[in-house]
Amino acid sequence: MASPREKLQSQLDMLPWLRGRGPVSYDYGQWVDLTHHLLIPLFGADSPQAKGFLEVVGEGAEARGWGLPLAPGNPWGMQARLDRAEEHLRAVLARLSEALPNLD
Repeated sequence: MASPREKLQSQLDMLPWLRGRGPVSYDYGQWVDLTHHLLIPLFGADSPQAKGFLEVVGEGAEARGWGLPLAPGNPWGMQARLDRAEEHLRAVLARLSEALPNLD
């Protein structure tokens, strides 16, 4: 079974693939949902990790990518949301590694 650190890293490892596909709103939406549903059991639904993730990607179906435009110049376009999500997950992973250095 994968450790929490490995699970988060797996989501980060998907980012080049997502970006290489456009990202496609369907794939992006699935990635957002999967990532959020990974953060909830690891940290709790009301945790800064899970809530912070929704703050950077947005809430609701459209904000999570379902039909969301790429909008490269828009701070709430899919590409900008993906950039913020990556930054947030890297910070979560770094804090997790500091708190639990021998978790793997």
